[in-house]
Amino acid sequence: MAIPAPIAPVTLARSALLSACCAAWLMLAPARATEVFTDPAAIGRAAMDVIRVQAGDAADSLHLTVQPIDIRLRLPACNQTLSAHISGDGQLRPHVAVNVRCEGSARWNLFVSVSLESDIRVLLARRSLPSGTPAVATDFEPAQRRVPGLATAYAGDVSALAGRRLRRTLAPGEALTLDALEAANLIHRGQEVVLLARVAGIEVRMSGIALADGREADRIRVQNLSSERVVEGVVRSASVVEAPL
Repeated sequence: MAIPAPIAPVTLARSALLSACCAAWLMLAPARATEVFTDPAAIGRAAMDVIRVQAGDAADSLHLTVQPIDIRLRLPACNQTLSAHISGDGQLRPHVAVNVRCEGSARWNLFVSVSLESDIRVLLARRSLPSGTPAVATDFEPAQRRVPGLATAYAGDVSALAGRRLRRTLAPGEALTLDALEAANLIHRGQEVVLLARVAGIEVRMSGIALADGREADRIRVQNLSSERVVEGVVRSASVVEAPL
């Protein structure tokens, strides 16, 4: 009958070492499980909250999308309310970066990208409209759309078109923004106008011919029909140019 060989001392030493390592791991495991990290969703909410506050009344129509935050990013839990501010010049645009910070015992900050859209009533161009085209209601169609940025950036009613022209070309179906409008010319070249001069509290009115187009407050040249003298004056209305005698 074979007699089992005795267990080598080296084997026993390795077994003891393995047992000790396992015990150490089991002791450390509960401690690791208690580590708490900041929820990425909380970071996104802090970024959206500061945007809604700054948007004011326009916040009701806002649709915000926070770009995904890397789930591998483990920021320590913050023992204070997260703070956030809009980076750069602080203006709300279709895409903004928000700096979210923890100013508690565990200090950190993270830039979060947020996209802004608004569900609002807008004016859509019925056709291609070149720059300089007078803004008239018949060239636009009201519609409800989700558009980039804030509602305050768009013209939502034809009343916004009065006395305006297009600063840039609009494509068919493009929503009209307020920055695409500028004051239209009140006076046109060749138009007969009233030359108004004030002297010692007395107004003197003469007839003249505009030698250039002009918007309100523009300076244009006008020829006096009586003296044929050309003077420079300031456009005050659709028919009046104020000029010195």
